[in-house]
Amino acid sequence: MKTLISWTALFLFAAWPPSQAAAQDWPHWGGDLGGTRFADVPSLTPETVGRLEEAWRFRTGDSTEGSGYFGNPSSFKSTPILIADRLIFTTPFNRVIALDPVTGKELWRFDPEVDFTIEYSEMFTSRGVAAHEKPSSPTDTPCHTRVFLGTLDARLIAVDAVTGMPCLEFGKAGEVDLTSGIRRVRRGEYSITSPPTVVNGIVVVGSSIGDNGAARLEDGTVRGFDALTGELLWSFNPVPRQAGDPGAESWPDESYRQTGAANVWSVMSADAERDLVFLPTSSPSPDFFGGKRPGDNLHANSLVALKARTGELVWAYQIVRHDLWDYDLASQPLLADIDIDGVSTPVVAQATKMGFVFVLHRETGEPIHPVEERPVPVSDVPGESAASAQRFPAIRLHEIGKALPPIFAVDDAHVAKCEEMLGGARYEGIFTPPSLDGTVLFPGNPGGVNWGSMAAYEAGSVAVVAVNRLPTLVKLIPRREFRQRRKKAVLNGVEAEFTAQSGTPYGMARFELFNGESGFHCLEGPWSTLVAIDLATAETLWEVPAGRRPGIDDDHPAASWGYFANGGPVVTSGGLVFLATQYDRMLRAYDLRNGGVVWSEALPAGPQATPMVYERNGDAYLVLTLGGLTAEGRRGDHVIAYRLPR
Repeated sequence: MKTLISWTALFLFAAWPPSQAAAQDWPHWGGDLGGTRFADVPSLTPETVGRLEEAWRFRTGDSTEGSGYFGNPSSFKSTPILIADRLIFTTPFNRVIALDPVTGKELWRFDPEVDFTIEYSEMFTSRGVAAHEKPSSPTDTPCHTRVFLGTLDARLIAVDAVTGMPCLEFGKAGEVDLTSGIRRVRRGEYSITSPPTVVNGIVVVGSSIGDNGAARLEDGTVRGFDALTGELLWSFNPVPRQAGDPGAESWPDESYRQTGAANVWSVMSADAERDLVFLPTSSPSPDFFGGKRPGDNLHANSLVALKARTGELVWAYQIVRHDLWDYDLASQPLLADIDIDGVSTPVVAQATKMGFVFVLHRETGEPIHPVEERPVPVSDVPGESAASAQRFPAIRLHEIGKALPPIFAVDDAHVAKCEEMLGGARYEGIFTPPSLDGTVLFPGNPGGVNWGSMAAYEAGSVAVVAVNRLPTLVKLIPRREFRQRRKKAVLNGVEAEFTAQSGTPYGMARFELFNGESGFHCLEGPWSTLVAIDLATAETLWEVPAGRRPGIDDDHPAASWGYFANGGPVVTSGGLVFLATQYDRMLRAYDLRNGGVVWSEALPAGPQATPMVYERNGDAYLVLTLGGLTAEGRRGDHVIAYRLPR
């Protein structure tokens, strides 16, 4: 793939590394409250990265293939935080482990004893923890620094960062029941899979909801708790509950009563100085039929800014109207102060599953760059009324027309199988609504950009993001026919996911356009790329492949198409971008000036998370969890650290 080099960026980074930098911790899941994934570690440069060496490995013992007692496979997606001189992360079974950041030695382990007799809709996963330091207390006071964990069985737990013991003054014996006050809770369908956000002494918590089962599901309520006592301070529901609530006018005939979800299952960001917390909300239920919820459906699929201390709505910007594609806002919002026309401007940038990036003013929610209103295809499903127009921002990392890419001509058998899978499905460009004949969603619901999110070199207004371009086929099936077809679980000749969407006239079936017989995606690439963009100008600086399909040579047509990126990138002040890719089990370092690969390392298992970087004793460390498959086909449970000696 052609690399686009910005001479402005080259000039910006020419003076690296900076002369001085303080020792770097990683106190938040995204590096800082703003989710920049930026490590001020100037020793890690394109010239020095070749000296990285493995420092230690740790095995958690927490993995499952999804058989027997554990019905789902595990998914180790945790990015550790570094606080109180402990490297702290969660396992797929919600256990919290603290390691010595220099040696990798286990210091403590906390088990919340999640009930695994329950069948959870999510894979066994947890993306990590958040932390809070108690103000005005001695550092050796128990729970001076506390770690917050959300569990699959919907509890918020506080433990001492130093010892791993529960903070008993928080909630009831160290925990809060998050199902309390939530309507229609279903066991195993209402969970917490991402870390909360802690800002100004408030723990802000969202939820994960199995949102395709029915129309009327759990509320997607976001709540703020006192970080010391666990007292509930405020609640905000993205879906209005009564006339007069913010956004109620966008739900004709009080249709907000017929839905749920619009929850925040991903990670929030916060601006402590402005007392703002930023919520990336998801789709209302169910994902693929909105006939029971006509209207634009505020504040679903929106970036919402609340006052952190009170939960008061400050502003909201809807990114997808009347979502029919499962286009949740899965990425953590990125906060940065960038130079626009000589003025330092506070912005929040939201990457999306569509491959779009919206850059908004952090205080007002107004777009920094032009946003077009474009007409989009209409629905032909009885009872559905899709939005007539959607928003298209200036930064579009997935710019496609009204025709799909050609089927990848691996061989005749691959082409024939993919033609069968497509089965005459409808596609008229992005935002083509689901149909009774089947619709191709391109990009599909995995993205675009998912929870891996963006990273930023703020001084240069540069953001880096991994973008997938993989389609999904979705078909709506009338209720009576659905009951019969669900038993076979096959659609267009392949195994598919079938969900009921109860309370609507249609069930749903979907699958990704990947041919398991040939081992290739159906359509031509690029399939996944790493992209650098200028947030101030909306320009693309460079774009290179992200990952690579295993087993192909350099001269293979797909060698330059990337493959799939699950986690996201991290950026260092020394001018490096690190990205780990799951299916080729590789960790790569890229030169931030031009996207060139300057270092790579084979991994013992596939990475499903974003790396993190810190300094100790003058040495730089990069740490990554590995939860994908090993070469032998077993689930990984690894934590691996690389060190750049002083």
